Amino acid sequence: MSRNVEPPTSVRSARVSAVRALSKKSERVTTGQFIAEGIQSVREALTYDPGSIVELYATSTMISQHPILSEAVEIADDVLAAMCDTKSPQGVIAVCHLPNIDIASLQAAQGRVAILSNVRDPGNAGTIIRSADAFDFDAVLFVEDSVDPWSPKVVRSAAGSHWHLPVAYGVSLSDAISWAHSQKCEVIAADLSGEDLLSTPTRAAWLFGNEAWGLSPEALSQADRTFRIPMNGRAESLNLATAAGIVFFLASQAR
Repeated sequence: MSRNVEPPTSVRSARVSAVRALSKKSERVTTGQFIAEGIQSVREALTYDPGSIVELYATSTMISQHPILSEAVEIADDVLAAMCDTKSPQGVIAVCHLPNIDIASLQAAQGRVAILSNVRDPGNAGTIIRSADAFDFDAVLFVEDSVDPWSPKVVRSAAGSHWHLPVAYGVSLSDAISWAHSQKCEVIAADLSGEDLLSTPTRAAWLFGNEAWGLSPEALSQADRTFRIPMNGRAESLNLATAAGIVFFLASQAR
């Protein structure tokens, strides 16, 4: 983390524009960097992977309230707000290195993996990462046309969990499934077309699809089995992140 960054003093400065530009996927790809906003995300980055932080900016109020931000570059509230993607900035933002995760090097030690196919909603994606972290999953793999897990909204929704478990992006579905099988994980599709989920295998890669139309026929055909969460009420379906949280809890109890 750079400690000698000259603090930008104007909302129109080049550095402010460069940080704000990281809200765009194209800029993240070009620079190999992303932004983490808010004390919860930044605290986890500083605690679990401080080397991932390139630059750290905070307001005087946040620095005085949170000793962990002692090495942050102090900037004015309006300057920090101009850097952020959110409309209600929390007074701290970090520029971080994008991780380079090769799934071939990943190990599913716990036998619990989440594979997201065509998941588009940033809030759902971030919540799923957070839930996977809470239930001690080995990794979350984003495949096909899923949302970028390093977008500001996903990072905020995950509340720091990006620094607790591997999050891989841009993996093909076939590669993700092949890797899961190499880790002796059964690939289980979560879909309304499946049988009622009454018990879970001890080693499984859970496959989730799009919020609106679920998993594609191709994705379903590549799964080993398909299950749905049995519901006794009258709701047609569950929110994707809610369904994933239930599955993750059940998976964590299987051992």
